[in-house]
Amino acid sequence: MLKVFSTRAGSRLERSRQWLAFTGADRVEIDDDREASIRGSDFGAVRLCQASLGRHRIGQSPRIDREAEEAALKFFFQEEGSARLRQHGREIEISPGQWCALRKDLPYEFEAPGHSRQLTITLPCETLAAPRPGFQWWGTPRSYRSGAVQVLHATASAAVMTGADLTRYESEAIGGQVVQLLELALRAGDSALPPDMKERRRAAALDFIERNLADPALGVPLIAHALGCSSRTLHKLFEGEANTVARIIWNRRLDRCRSELTDPAFATRSITEIAHYWGFSDSQHFSRAFKARFGRTPRECRALAVLH
Repeated sequence: MLKVFSTRAGSRLERSRQWLAFTGADRVEIDDDREASIRGSDFGAVRLCQASLGRHRIGQSPRIDREAEEAALKFFFQEEGSARLRQHGREIEISPGQWCALRKDLPYEFEAPGHSRQLTITLPCETLAAPRPGFQWWGTPRSYRSGAVQVLHATASAAVMTGADLTRYESEAIGGQVVQLLELALRAGDSALPPDMKERRRAAALDFIERNLADPALGVPLIAHALGCSSRTLHKLFEGEANTVARIIWNRRLDRCRSELTDPAFATRSITEIAHYWGFSDSQHFSRAFKARFGRTPRECRALAVLH
């Protein structure tokens, strides 16, 4: 069953208390005036969640109501903002477009210096086929912008967004697919070969796009200038792919719009305001493009999220 929660509080302390009560975390400190929201569901043995918060710190320890907490992994996909994770005296910094993992059954801390949004995948360790990578591998931030892990992130994100429409059988089947994609991503990440220069520059271009989506001037000339290359070189970085640079920007802006339309923290912001913020100046054109990508109009998408 899909669960959706959003804080509604007049103070940071009350907002933190609400989040603590809903999530069961040990320590929560929300340190700005942005409302926080979370949506998620269990897909068989896999739990998928998407959380959106302002500046905050969270401390999590194993549950004390069980003699032995089941060994579990929690994968963090940083979609917006940056964050720091701490476990066993190690600190991991992740930026938008990166992912890593921690042991869920061991104490850890999560801190975001500003607004952030994460997609998380939590599952028992035994769900993944052995041998599994060690902590050093899990705790190394990696990009999820390409390859099998990009498909994994897209699948998990879509599942969270549409979980309310799925039957139990469908949810469990999708959970199984997420596990298979995760194993595929882990195998693909075993290679010790460094990425070639083209892949590095492509990743840099995608990172620049992600960090500047709200900039009306974002386009090929601006990206090429930031990377210190020509527009022609930038286009060649994406040759052979399904989407051009312009289409990637377009789709990512639509993704951000859908995320905010279904996020209770943005309930007071109108559809037009959200569209304009992400670079869509024509409301009718935006509505048509949104429906073409997601199968529903922006209004239908928001109404469905409210119902669930």
